[in-house]
Amino acid sequence: MFFRNLSLALGTLVLAISPIAPLHAETVLKDGIPRYVEAEMIPEFDHITAGQPLSFALTQKHADGWHTYWKNPGDSGETTTIEWTLPKGFKANDILYPAPEKQATGPLMNFGFSGETVLLTSIDIPQNLDETENVPITAKVSWLACHDICVPGVKEFSFHLPVTIHEATATNPSLFATVRASLPEQKPWQGMIEEKDQNITLVFDTDGDAEKLTNASDYFFYPEEWGIIKNAEPQIVNFGDKKLSITVARDTRPLTEIETLNGVLAYKNADGKRKSVALSVPVVSTPHPNTLPQGEMQSSINSTSFPQAIFLALLGGLILNLMPCVFPVLSMKALSLIKMSDREQKHANLHGLFYTFGILVCFGAIAGTLIFLQQAGEQIGWGFQLQNPTVILLLAYLLFAMGLNLSGYFEMKGHFFSNIGHKLAAHHGYKGTFFTGMLATIVATPCTAPFMATAMGYALTQPPVIALSIFMALGFGLALPYLALCFITSLRKSLPKPGAWMETFRQFLSFPMFASVAWLIWVYTQQVSGAYGTLLGLSGLLLIVFSIWISKHEPRRKPFKTVIHAFSIGAVILALSIAGLSHHQKKTDAESSPKDIPSIAFSQSALDELIKGNNPIFVDMTASWCITCQVNERIAIYTDATQELFKDKNVAYVVGDWTNQNPEITKYLASYGRNGVPLYVYYGARDPQSGERPEPKILPQLLTSGLIADVVNGVE
Repeated sequence: MFFRNLSLALGTLVLAISPIAPLHAETVLKDGIPRYVEAEMIPEFDHITAGQPLSFALTQKHADGWHTYWKNPGDSGETTTIEWTLPKGFKANDILYPAPEKQATGPLMNFGFSGETVLLTSIDIPQNLDETENVPITAKVSWLACHDICVPGVKEFSFHLPVTIHEATATNPSLFATVRASLPEQKPWQGMIEEKDQNITLVFDTDGDAEKLTNASDYFFYPEEWGIIKNAEPQIVNFGDKKLSITVARDTRPLTEIETLNGVLAYKNADGKRKSVALSVPVVSTPHPNTLPQGEMQSSINSTSFPQAIFLALLGGLILNLMPCVFPVLSMKALSLIKMSDREQKHANLHGLFYTFGILVCFGAIAGTLIFLQQAGEQIGWGFQLQNPTVILLLAYLLFAMGLNLSGYFEMKGHFFSNIGHKLAAHHGYKGTFFTGMLATIVATPCTAPFMATAMGYALTQPPVIALSIFMALGFGLALPYLALCFITSLRKSLPKPGAWMETFRQFLSFPMFASVAWLIWVYTQQVSGAYGTLLGLSGLLLIVFSIWISKHEPRRKPFKTVIHAFSIGAVILALSIAGLSHHQKKTDAESSPKDIPSIAFSQSALDELIKGNNPIFVDMTASWCITCQVNERIAIYTDATQELFKDKNVAYVVGDWTNQNPEITKYLASYGRNGVPLYVYYGARDPQSGERPEPKILPQLLTSGLIADVVNGVE
């Protein structure tokens, strides 16, 4: 798809400058404009007969060296399309193509046509037509013509054909007879497909046609589906015992994405004439006794004890402080400690306790809600609040206001957002420290630190009291670094001495806040449908800045001062109203990964089908709001090394997008003892001797390309 899009982009550029582009010797000129493809459309009859299909021949005369594309263009290119404008009741049918030719371009192999080609199509005519009608039909034909460059082409054809109840007159009988004879021959051959050693073998029972094909040459199988075979690789065609077998190199697209593999086998017969046969093979996955039952996965919850879970939760919470979403908040509070002297040890201790209390209260509220909803039968997990677009937008607005405060844009008392910024970012004040602890918890929920998943997975299999204790240990681990700085004087003295650098550093911390805002708005656009959602989110940010700006220009006279306050408060209320609007959520699909990364959207049925097959499977449970997921994908999964490894090993890459709530994904996470993302599970290839798959492997939450390679290659 990358090469196809690139071809279109280059073609559009060339088209724009075509009057000055160098022409090839055989390029057709018309009205002084280069025509790389001269197209005509001819109806089979000069009248329309009610209830009888009307065929059209699309002739394409290519300039020397130029070509257009088949229904499967191959490694690059775009197929020819027709956009019809038809009266009510008329129906357009697909284009029927003759067998294509190989169009090699460097390492790429494309499928298309050169010279003179005729394509066939038709429209279905309704039964009830008035004989006096003059039926308007318009066909807009688009194609991509390529040589050293690619140029899009388009031509519109209009017809006004009268209706007749008599036999219509054929316009060009020999042309239509020729084009129908050029179409691939239909044969009732029964076929089967076998996938082995990174190859696909198609086997057909040809009955009495085997002898004819044995004496032919120049065989080539053209698949109608992209991504199934490596187009540029050599193909092996064999005959024996009235059977035809075609062995082709396997590409990355899973066979489970298609129900039937259709294609055309082209060859030259004994007389040297080019012939073709249309082939069709059903894709059937054969169940195996070792296949895991549908909807049931083996649980990875081990014999973790309560003390182990507490320790893992404490360690996971401690590591959360290093996450990019939490570190700026911790740094803000660390600045306030620098100014405290030894005589203020009591105040430092209280700040540490209030910060810890804020974290534990927030952790308790989120964890308590999660436990309650799960006890009530809801399929939700850690980070469930971030699956709500309103929560995402409100958090973005809060961090945006804090970023403006840290940058020095405003320091006003009395304004709604300045009060929040003061409470959450002020250097002094126990109330501000408490709210900072709550904020640290809120911004930590998109992150998943090592050791967290095992602890949380264990927690949600236990009674509520034990589960809540483990979540509290996680919160205490998050609070521990700041708590230690507050209570241990020697640690606090190791911090740099106060100075002008503190204001500069404070302003610097606004940039991670703004980066978090940009990320949250991006997450918001992943959750809601259409550009409307993006416009809403950005409008709220604009209203916040307007509210602060207008308050900064507050007049001294009381009547005007009241008006300014009203405008400022009104802007804030409107921003909050935008966040609270009802938004239509997107349906999750395969868009979780870039379009040039082959992937399969997760569903339990799709995974079950893949497990029934032989190839390895890599399951990636992710979400747009999960920072750990996004980092892993960019540095480990989407890398050239990993994608090449997946391609070489025929690894099916399955993506479960949990950005919006998805009970099926939640259930899958729970089957592996998890209640949050990321989760990476690798299913090894089926053993060719025993026919069994090895046990699924759960990968760590922080990935590298090398770690993935070791798992796929079976390195212990």
